[in-house]
Order: sequence, then structure tokens, then C-alpha cells
Amino acid sequence: MGSNEDVMITVEPGVKGGSFMVRGTAVLTNVPGNIMVTPSTDGSVFVGATATSSSSHHVFNLGILRVHRLVCLFRFKIWWMIPCFGTSGGDIPKETQMLLLEIRNQETSIQETDNNYYVLILPVLDGQFRTTLQGTPDNELQFCIESGDPDVQTTKINEPVFVNSGNNPFKLIRNSIKILEKHMGTFKHIDNKQKPEHIDWFGWNTWDAFYYNVDPQGIQDGLENFSNGGCPPKFLTIDEGWQNIFPSYEENTTGELARLLNFEENAKFKGSSLGNNLRDFIKSIKQKYGLKYVYMWHALVGYWGGVLPESEVMKNYNPKIQPVVQSPGNLSHVVCSTLDNMQGIGLIDPSKIHDFYKDYHSYQANCGVDGVKVDVQNVLELLGAGYGGRVSLTRQYLGALEDSVIENLKANNLICSMSLNTDFLYSAKKAAAARATEDFMPNEPTFQTLHVAAAAFNSLLIGEIVVPDWDMFYSDHVTVEFHGAARALSGSAVYVSDKPSSHGFDIIKKLVLPDGSILRARYAGRPTQDCLFNDPVTDGKSLLKIWNMNKLSGVIGVFNCQRAGIWPPVKGSIYKPVPGSGTLITGSVSAGDVDALEEVVDGNWRGHCAVYAYLSGSLKTMLKDAKFEVALEHLKCEVFTVSTIRAFGEDLRFAPIGFLDMYNSGGALEAINSENNSSECKIMVTIRGCGHFGTYSNMKPKSCTVT
Repeated sequence: MGSNEDVMITVEPGVKGGSFMVRGTAVLTNVPGNIMVTPSTDGSVFVGATATSSSSHHVFNLGILRVHRLVCLFRFKIWWMIPCFGTSGGDIPKETQMLLLEIRNQETSIQETDNNYYVLILPVLDGQFRTTLQGTPDNELQFCIESGDPDVQTTKINEPVFVNSGNNPFKLIRNSIKILEKHMGTFKHIDNKQKPEHIDWFGWNTWDAFYYNVDPQGIQDGLENFSNGGCPPKFLTIDEGWQNIFPSYEENTTGELARLLNFEENAKFKGSSLGNNLRDFIKSIKQKYGLKYVYMWHALVGYWGGVLPESEVMKNYNPKIQPVVQSPGNLSHVVCSTLDNMQGIGLIDPSKIHDFYKDYHSYQANCGVDGVKVDVQNVLELLGAGYGGRVSLTRQYLGALEDSVIENLKANNLICSMSLNTDFLYSAKKAAAARATEDFMPNEPTFQTLHVAAAAFNSLLIGEIVVPDWDMFYSDHVTVEFHGAARALSGSAVYVSDKPSSHGFDIIKKLVLPDGSILRARYAGRPTQDCLFNDPVTDGKSLLKIWNMNKLSGVIGVFNCQRAGIWPPVKGSIYKPVPGSGTLITGSVSAGDVDALEEVVDGNWRGHCAVYAYLSGSLKTMLKDAKFEVALEHLKCEVFTVSTIRAFGEDLRFAPIGFLDMYNSGGALEAINSENNSSECKIMVTIRGCGHFGTYSNMKPKSCTVT
């Protein structure tokens, strides 16, 4: 993927004269003598270290880091990850899970990228240990390893940190994940996974519609309203609130973490006017509203507090109350308030976890359930003591979950959530969809732009392992255009969480075809190359541009995320404007911002593109590398379809655009063919769906026919 081919590296990175050298540049200086470098594949290396004493937790210095620009992805909270930007080691937070450095020619300006190259540093899993990166005030880059079990110790770690370099950052990350996939053998690249069935259909999630008060009547009311509005969802996720827990939803007034009692639905879903049980209800709504898929929510350990050890059903799985132990990295950032109530988790014996999931999912399958959203996954990293540590426990649980979903639900219909740690990412052999960011929180005005920016940046890493899920949103929210446009080019599933009778059907119809399918882009939506090292939320001057590809064209979304919030997203945070900054932000856009545009060109392409602006309805033609300015006010956006202009014969130039009334116009294009003879040229464009279709042509057609 990408137009800039990486050159073959003949000399791997390594330590020379106390510096860690990459392509002749000292990326790290003052490298300690206990650092080891092991060559890997295609010029990449692993970096390890030795210690003088054995421990389950080590911090090693790698050296002093001073570069031109860097972006990293770190966990600001146990469940979630956000980007951070800087220029030296001191800017790198604890719990960093990806670090990308821009190595720039001294004579190259920040705006120019042609002569730059990039160094990717990935902390990975090595045996029973998990690795993260962190900086110090002295600009030291460190890596931290931990097992999560006091009895799992080491004095030597061989392959905790992976380092690679390349000319194209997207290709570099992709190639690196594929090298790690082959070398580690513990996870699969997204290209080698079966994707969930729901991701190409419009959906509705019940969480923000009802929260814990979800019930059959509310669900039916919502489905009825969607149907009456001409936008019936094709997949439904019944989120938290349907399970049998102790204390029950009604009885829990103290905020203590409840535990799962059994596999059955609670009383709200039994004996209602819509059916005697969950099975009857699901059968009824599928038949009446044309639902293709119904997913159910549960936590990885059953419920937030695990399972109830005293339950007769749960005794079959040998649960016990396991103490919760936070890692130093987590404690250095935002500590989730939920953890205050996690004094212990009712943890199922890992040797019984396969039986637990089998029994749970077979019950759900018998009720007509097609898939599951499995939440609270990172809780396992707190529970590894006595079980071989966090990595070992995660792999036992996740492996059993993945197998059970496919065996019992007959498809890889699994959405992972609250799972943004590397324990999960580098253990996910089958899981193919995972939430990309903190929840959409409709009542938090400072979170909206951060949500979109974090999802795009996080997709740099997780988009190579799973289909990033950008979460639900309200179709009648004040920021709906912003969220809707972002979802259109995210490559994610598109689903809302509207309350019954609170819908923005005009927005939904910009995302969803009449048959309920969506125009999902091919890859994970990610920031464009010239945006990678700019903070689009707080620097007061940068727009966020996100690119993606369709089958025949590219798409670019431009978003003004400034003046809305601050990193990290914390309730009650107040944005303080950058001095001198205004609400109108200006930036440049080019067709070449679509990194993989060459994937869809043929031998007749001469570098010209047709660029259609969705919101303004304007069309311009330009060379791929030409630039034009875009100016956007706070919380405004624009979406550009980029279609390469094809040459047919000597005179005809043609570029299909797609459905002009949908955000991702080019997502409707399936194929283009032509028939030429001496007197005429016939161009045939295959499309999916129906709508207001547009193309660019330098010559007026003699006729247009729809078949």
C-alpha cells in the first residue's frame, strides 16, 4: 500500500560507538552496555536487555532520544489509548504502545516529506512479559517489561522491542505487523482473518438509548421508529442491562460491582408482551423488522465483577475471588473510577474458561443470537498473579473466546471492547473487530472531536490487526455531521444509539443504502502523512485529514477538531484557546493525500484526478500533487472523493464519482469497463445501490443508460 516504495535496507539498525544507528543516523545516543540487538527480517531488529537481578518488573534505559518529530500511542486509562506528540524522549508518556519517529533531512522543511524516512518502535510481547515505552525528563527512552505475576521473573529479555524503518509510514507499519505476525506466531494480521458479518450493515446499539434500562418494549419502539423513517437497521446490539446479575440492576444502590449469576436473560426479557423469553423476542423482531444479526453484550469475565462464586451455575467453572493489582504504568495516568470498586473479581478457573464460553454462547445461539460484543477485556491484566501473568491469562481467555464464538455462533461475529492493550493485540488470532477509542459520550461536549481524532490515530496500529470500531453515535446530536462524516470514511461498522423518536434520518441516509448496507471504505481510516505529527486537537492551527480507499477511488475527510477539548478526555476538562488562534483553521489538501491511490490506476492514468467535495457540491480537476486550501470553522468538516481520470482513446477523459448524496460517494463504485471502436467509446460503470449518481467527463456523452 502506498506510492513511495521503501528502499531495501542492507544494514540493520544497531549500536555503534554508543549510539543506536538507523540508516546512518544516530536515533539514540548514550546507549547502555546492557542493551542487545538481534537482527530480524528485511532490515528490522529486536532490542533486548539484561538486568543484574531477577524481577517480574524491569525498566531499562535505551538511550537519549532527540528527533525532529514523533507521535506515539499510549494508554491514558487502562481500557483506552490516545495519541501524543513531541520532539524528544521526555514527551513520551508511560504505557506507550507505539512510537513513530520522523527522521528529517536537515535541509528539509517540516512541510516537505519526500526526503524523510520513519523509524517505528513497537513494544511487543516476549514470552510471559508485556512491554511498554516511556520517556524521562532527561530525554531518555526507556522500555518497561512486566509479567503481572510476582512468581514470573527474569534477568534477561531478548525480543521485547521491535524496530524497523521505511520511507512510507503506512507501509512501514503494515510491513512491520506482518513481520511480527510471522515471527511471533501469536496473532494474525487483519488480512488473514475472517471479518464479522455485521460490519457492512447499518446497526443500532441500545446503550446510549436506554443504558441499563433496556427492555423489549423499548427495543421494539426504537425499531418501529427506524422502520417508519425508512432506515431500518440490519444489525442490533442489545448492550448491557439484559443479564442476570447480583446485586440486580434494581437492587444495586451502592455502586458495588455486580457479578454474573447465570446465562439466562433477566426478568425484563421474560414474560413480556413481546415473548416469553429472549428466544421468542429475538425471533419476533427479526421477522417483523428484517434484522439480519442480533448481538448480545457481555464482559470477558462474565460481568464487571466477574461471576458469583456462590451461584450453583457458576460453581461448574471453579471461580474464586481474585485480588486486583494495578501496574505502575496504569497508576501514572487516569485511574478509571470503576476500579475503585474492583476489590476482587469473581474469576473463572482458566482451565474451565472454554467450557464457560461454550455454555454461554450455545445458550445464546439457541436464542437466535448471531454475535457478541465482549467488553471489559483489559481487566485480565489486573488478575495475572498465580496464573502465569497477564499475557498467559489473556491468551487463555481470548483463545477460548475466539474459538467459542466461531464454534457456537457459526461465524466470527465478535466485537472486542475495552481491549486496547498489547496483551490483546498481539494475542488476537481470530478476533477481527475491536473498539478503537473511548466511548461516544453524547453529554460531554469536550469529548466529541477527541473521539474522532483518537480513533483515526489509534487505527494506525490496531487497523493492521482488527477492523477498528469507531463506536456508536446519535444521529440527531449537535455534532452529528462531524461524527457521520468520520464514520463514512473510517472503514468501521456504522451504527447509532438513538433514543426512540430521536433520529436524524437525513444523516443516516448519507451513510446507508436503501437495502440497509453501508458504503464501507476498504481500510482503516488514518491521518494523512502530513498530519501524523501535528496535534489536531490542541495546537490551535492544524486540521485533521483522514484518508481511505474504495474499490475505484480514494476519499479524504477534513475536520476542524480544534478549540473543543484537551488530551486526555476527562470529564469537566476546560479547553484554553491557544493565544492568537481563531475558530477558522486553514489547511491544504491534495489528491495525493490518499496514500494508496495508485492501487486503483491503470496504464492510461496521467496523474490527473477529479475531486468532488461532498458538502459544497463542487468538482475540480487537478494533478495528484497539486494542492488547494480548505478553511473550516470549529466542528466543521468536508469530505472529498478523489477519482483518477482515465484516458479512453486520444480525446476522452473520464472519472466516475459515485453517489453525490452520500458522504463516501465513491464507495458505490464496483467496477469500470469500456468498449472502443473507431466511431464511439462505451464506458460501463458497475455500482452498488441507487442514488444521485455523478461522473466527470471532458466530453458530453451522447447518451446515458441505466440497466
